[in-house]
Amino acid sequence: MNLWLGITIVLIVAGAFLVYPFVARKGAESNQHSQTEQANIDIFRDQQRQYQQQLERGEISQQQHAAMVAEAEQLLLSNTSQTAQDSRFASGQGFWVLPVLLLVIPLATLWIYKSLGASLDEQIAEKLAEQGQSANASQEMIWDTELVAMINERVEQRPNNIYYWTILAQEAVSRGDMSAAAKYFSESVRIEPRESYLLGQYAQALFFAEGNRFNETVITALDNAFAVDSSNQTVLGLKGIQAFENKDYKLAITFWQGAAQQLDPASNDWQALQNGIEKARNLLGDTADVQLAITLDIDKSIQFSADQLVFVAVVQADGPPMPIAARKLAASQLPTEILLSDNDALMDGRSLSAAGKVRVVARLSTSGTATPQVGDWEAFSDIVEIADKPIKLELTISQQRAQ
Repeated sequence: MNLWLGITIVLIVAGAFLVYPFVARKGAESNQHSQTEQANIDIFRDQQRQYQQQLERGEISQQQHAAMVAEAEQLLLSNTSQTAQDSRFASGQGFWVLPVLLLVIPLATLWIYKSLGASLDEQIAEKLAEQGQSANASQEMIWDTELVAMINERVEQRPNNIYYWTILAQEAVSRGDMSAAAKYFSESVRIEPRESYLLGQYAQALFFAEGNRFNETVITALDNAFAVDSSNQTVLGLKGIQAFENKDYKLAITFWQGAAQQLDPASNDWQALQNGIEKARNLLGDTADVQLAITLDIDKSIQFSADQLVFVAVVQADGPPMPIAARKLAASQLPTEILLSDNDALMDGRSLSAAGKVRVVARLSTSGTATPQVGDWEAFSDIVEIADKPIKLELTISQQRAQ
């Protein structure tokens, strides 16, 4: 809005400067035409007086006098007509240029504006590419202050550019300014009010900006995000925290398990969720009895990478292969103890406490998927029956799957 107002003012001023010379020149040309015309008349009158004196002195006859006067009159008419024609041509030529210029100026202004804007976008893109390469090399994003200033300038010109608002939000997060991050994410959400990722990030930024408190603003943003996408990992993590603070530990575990399933077990975020889940389980007390306590390890002779995944599943001994309960870990976490209860059930209506006879299968995946593959390493427990007291099992992964 301010840009176009500025352009309008510039056009008015430019138009005034353009019109004035043409108007002024037209007045000057009119004066010049009058002066030329008067000079021609004066010459004609002088000639008339000379011709009359010659006639009176007898130097020329009456017929000669008449012919000379007629010739002078014809010359006067010719000169006057040419002067007027020159004046009209010059005047018409000048005012033909004026509307053309008034048309060209706004078009040129718009072109310059777009060119400058496009140039700034190109500069931003180049700097982002350079920064991305630097981040890949150092594993740490160090934001260029000039780049941030350029993006801030650009969003003032293009306030509906969601890409730039999101970049500013991410930059604010990187320096720990969660209030600014929330402000920028709110602009992104204004543009795309049903974008799951942005809604989750906005809710999280608000939560941190408010000192890790669930006030009305944070709760509204979180509920909106959950309504749009109930599987969003960030949203599930926040919902788990909210449930935990409300002492609804079972619901907190459900949310956190849903979030953990979307994360790499080798990541710090996954481990933080597991710590929260274990803490919630401890606080549940008698409401979530542990059915299985499994000590799990990998045989020392097996070579594996720390980021390989280990899947632990409980299946019915005489039922379908679909797991009743399951857990996913990183190989780097072993050896460890795993506690399984009804909170780990994968489906409603299939609780671990009511499973009867079960078998536990642990598998070190070579493909990174839960589906068994040839070459995976496995361990199988004996068949056990779920009872009132926790069943303790020890498993060491040592058998390679042949088919």
